[in-house]
Amino acid sequence: MAVFFEWVASASPWLWLALGILLVALEILAPNFVVIWPGLAAVLMAALVWLMPGLSGQALVAIFAGLSIVLLFGGRALMAKAEKNEPQSKLNARGKNLIGREAKVIHVAGTQGKVEIDGVQWPATWETTAPETGQWVTITNAVGVNLRAKINET
Repeated sequence: MAVFFEWVASASPWLWLALGILLVALEILAPNFVVIWPGLAAVLMAALVWLMPGLSGQALVAIFAGLSIVLLFGGRALMAKAEKNEPQSKLNARGKNLIGREAKVIHVAGTQGKVEIDGVQWPATWETTAPETGQWVTITNAVGVNLRAKINET
């Protein structure tokens, strides 16, 4: 183990920079935003080794590990905040676009059934009492393709 720490202590800033570039390139191949943070930590380590060349191998490994963890959690939090501020698309959630629409009941089987909207049949669950076939309901929620509906008040 001592040999490893000696090797790390003698590594040039260019090695840290190459490691950083390699890890960032790996992130491009497998975009899951996990490998990029140690890659950025390695780039920061290159600057640190260049500015402070006398650090021990143990200190460099500890700093690299700490930077990787801080960047991972900080970067994830920053990305979560950015995603939260983006408008949510309903492109892959067709059922959500149906909330508030009226649908005709075409089949009733207890607390579940089928409704029809614009010629398309959708599975539905009734909020209160089950409607009768042919009755109109309002869509109140959607979970995947399963719609939740309530009887229209007339």
